[in-house]
Amino acid sequence: MVSTPAVAVGLVAVASYLIATFLQARGYQASPAAADGPGAVAGKADSRVATLLALAALGVLAHGIANYLVIYSENALNLGLLTSTSLVSWIMLAFVLVVNTRLLVQNLLIIVLPIGTLGVVSLLATPAEATVPVASLNDPLIWHILVSILAYSILFMAACQSVLLAVLEHRLKTKQTRLLKLLPPLQSMETLLFNLLWTGILVLTAAIATGFIFLDDMFQQRVVHHTILAIVSWVLYAVLLAGHHLLGWRGTTAVRWTLIAFGVLVLGYFGSKFVIEILLPN
Repeated sequence: MVSTPAVAVGLVAVASYLIATFLQARGYQASPAAADGPGAVAGKADSRVATLLALAALGVLAHGIANYLVIYSENALNLGLLTSTSLVSWIMLAFVLVVNTRLLVQNLLIIVLPIGTLGVVSLLATPAEATVPVASLNDPLIWHILVSILAYSILFMAACQSVLLAVLEHRLKTKQTRLLKLLPPLQSMETLLFNLLWTGILVLTAAIATGFIFLDDMFQQRVVHHTILAIVSWVLYAVLLAGHHLLGWRGTTAVRWTLIAFGVLVLGYFGSKFVIEILLPN
């Protein structure tokens, strides 16, 4: 088990995430009473959003401290499967909160908060013994790993956004309007999706490039399959963005390409880590 301080702040993060998730889910299910008037409804909504963001921020702060206590040790980073999962989920939540200061993207929290909860749980389940790779901060390869984690985090958010976009389109077609009042307009959500995709593919390009620079022997380090799948995912994202720019791809087509490309990326990174660290530890 991890240290007691890490467990304590980790539990604070889990509690904050769960309460915020419950609050947001309750907001989606609530039906504003007409007797309250639009002013009262708006006031309740603003108060709920403020509380939601405060809880999410508290959770991100506690989650970040827990990550530091478990991942960092004597100028080295413990970046195994469980700790990487936690770090990815933390970056996603922190990114959403930062972007929310400029754009109304708190709708992403309904998906990202549960992911953050699972991330903290995986962090707290990290074995005390050193059974996962520990990389020195002085090793150039660590920067490739960190850039890769950032790329996965951004593209994970794009996948989450595509799921919300698909739900919104389905609700529009079936004329179910309750959820529509709680989410940004369809065009705004599509714009955010493609902004995330452009940012993600740029960071993924940097991750692949640094991998070729810093990996001396991909076969010896058992990451050749990870590299191939990352390149395949990059190609899928590139085709999607080219199709959007040249052919106007959007909606269901964009959602499908986004989820397929991200599925390949997850298989390449976390699938590889699972095989190497769990199935073939030696």
